[in-house]
Amino acid sequence: MIVFDGTYMLERKEDPGRSPAHACTWRVKIIDFSSDAPVLPHIRPYAVLAFRMEGGIFKTSCAESMGKRICRDFDLDVDDVLWVEAFTDLPGTFYVAVFTPRYQDAGNHFIVSWRPILSNEQAAVEPWC
Repeated sequence: MIVFDGTYMLERKEDPGRSPAHACTWRVKIIDFSSDAPVLPHIRPYAVLAFRMEGGIFKTSCAESMGKRICRDFDLDVDDVLWVEAFTDLPGTFYVAVFTPRYQDAGNHFIVSWRPILSNEQAAVEPWC
């Protein structure tokens, strides 16, 4: 079941009085696998699919830029999320984010690394790509 299908924008600061500018925009889909029958074994309960739409002054991913905000907005635990992205410089290939916690005084932060998507993960998200 689709929980969200919309856009997230990373805004950059501009001069006061000017219209806001967007550094990057992603189309984001959040899928709840736990509501599907049959339940997919060995897949996390949720998937986040992120595809860059426009922008790109930074070489960044949605997971690195907006991951914490998206998880907070939808009350998702990062350990329950299969985060999948496609990168514009690698068309037709999906990658999965690996979130490694890094604890600091200010709270919990994550280092994001990437791995190729596994075939069962690809099959699970393919209907929504």
